[in-house]
Amino acid sequence: MNQALVSQEGNENVMAIWRELGETMTEHVTVTRINKNLEVAYNKLLELDQRFRKVNLSDRSKWSNQTLNFARELGNMLVLARVITMGAHARNESRGAHYKPDFPERDDANWLKTTRAKWVNGDIQLTYESVDISQITPRPRRYDAANDDSTDLAEDSWLKNSSS
Repeated sequence: MNQALVSQEGNENVMAIWRELGETMTEHVTVTRINKNLEVAYNKLLELDQRFRKVNLSDRSKWSNQTLNFARELGNMLVLARVITMGAHARNESRGAHYKPDFPERDDANWLKTTRAKWVNGDIQLTYESVDISQITPRPRRYDAANDDSTDLAEDSWLKNSSS
């Protein structure tokens, strides 16, 4: 990979690709996930991957070449960004910190599993692995409990202690 990157004669800049990668992921693949935005992001990631194949490194040395190290890691970032985006697009539910407005509920029947990614024949393949729930039974997360007056024990305790 090192020799291929140093030998490329393209006209793309690794910093420009890196910047666009960050902007794309921040705009489309964050906590709130909308499938059409994920599709836009995935297409942009494919474009960035093609452009990455045409980068031209300003430093072509093989010893202590920080540009080469950065370019290698950028290639890895592009693959990982695609994995994250593909996994997010496939998972049509809201779970944990990720929320899909079109799928606001958790869907244990279809998605109580771990998403795994493998590199197969030069491309990403997602597979899924069951989650062992024999020790801890899943329960819904309640983010409204802190705002419910009857369940705010910390505030009740503080008010009782401060009035005495």
